Amino acid sequence: MLVLAVIVSLFSLTLGDPASRSRDMSTLLEELVQNYDANLRPQFGGGPVTVDVTMHIDSIGPISEVDMNFRLDISFRQVWRDSRLQYEDRYNDNFTLSHSFLKKIWTPDTYFPDSLSADKHDVMTPNVLIRLHPNGEILYSARITVIAKCPMKLHYFPMDMQVCKLLVECYGYTTKDLILQWGPEHAVEVSQSLQIAQFTLIDTLVDNYTLQFSTGNFSDLEVNFLFKRDLMYFILQSYVPSTLIVMLSWVSFWVNRSSIPARASLSITTVLTMITLIGTTNSTLPKVSEVKALDIYFGLCFIYVFGALVEFASTCYLTTKEERKRQIECERLGITYEYCAYKERLPAFTIEIVTQVETSFLRCTPNHLRDAHLDNNNCVDVQVIGDHEGWRLLGMMRPMTAARLEYISCIGFPSSFLLLEVAYWTFYLSINENPVSGIHA
Repeated sequence: MLVLAVIVSLFSLTLGDPASRSRDMSTLLEELVQNYDANLRPQFGGGPVTVDVTMHIDSIGPISEVDMNFRLDISFRQVWRDSRLQYEDRYNDNFTLSHSFLKKIWTPDTYFPDSLSADKHDVMTPNVLIRLHPNGEILYSARITVIAKCPMKLHYFPMDMQVCKLLVECYGYTTKDLILQWGPEHAVEVSQSLQIAQFTLIDTLVDNYTLQFSTGNFSDLEVNFLFKRDLMYFILQSYVPSTLIVMLSWVSFWVNRSSIPARASLSITTVLTMITLIGTTNSTLPKVSEVKALDIYFGLCFIYVFGALVEFASTCYLTTKEERKRQIECERLGITYEYCAYKERLPAFTIEIVTQVETSFLRCTPNHLRDAHLDNNNCVDVQVIGDHEGWRLLGMMRPMTAARLEYISCIGFPSSFLLLEVAYWTFYLSINENPVSGIHA
């Protein structure tokens, strides 16, 4: 028992009573700041104070193309040494102090020059860490939300990469008094759980340099965030719908030309739908003069949708024109037009009437039609006199008809659109955009 009592006594002497130790720490802090002038920087009259800066990125976003800014939640840390606060001759422990201790000591006048707003978190209490080391080194960490400017180049939107930067500067102290520098290790750390809507953080690049003003030279730190936009959202919301609208406009090519109300409503609806899609998408983007990659694709789709509407109008015009010419020719030949009506037969060389024999269709010109025998139901077959090869060559040079225009549109619209799609995606996906080239060296 005597031995145990001695051990307990020695242990108490070594650690000291918690209450008395707390009083000693309070006395030490009071002594440190008793004759301390917070208006004067450390090493006043000597060399500049060096402040090591590090930051931990807690979250990023939203990144706004409309307002050209981005939001950051960071833990901003500054480390410097103040010899007036050293106590290594009395204790070897670090002190973690309350935020109220900041009012009693000197702190760097750092700020974010390109910020639109910056706020410190104070729920439930101010989110501030003050740690004092025996050699007078001070760690000052604060949780801050910053909304900073982020000018963007949108030529390749939405297949673009953007660089948003955050600047840290001294407002009043020149390089003769204070120098900012990035911490020796892990200057910028990013949370492992970081997720950004529509973007992926590719890299963070840091830099430091000196800015020259009329009031002197000032230290400047810069961190650049390299973002790559996620394309899948725009594929599902913009590219796929616009492509389907274009394909829907082609359906009118296979609708009977006599079904004018159906074709008209389909063509006009696709045009109006395309206009609505373009307007809705552009309402969420900044009003800039530069042409974006998405604008080019929308313009291409609108041209094809509008082209389908123009094709419908042209087909109606040619059909009406052909019907009128056939009616005039039948009247000139003394043929009852109703007995030999044009029922979507093959196109003719000039003004033709299609003849029917069982399931085959032949062409005959008005000159040969005079030898035709007509009954009350059908046009009887007429033997076309002449070289069939000559007729084939003549047919290649025949004027445009409604049926021929429909045939060309059914093939030309989809095939040309497919070629332009391949060219568009090949060009933009192969572009090696390098936004980092504009970063301060």
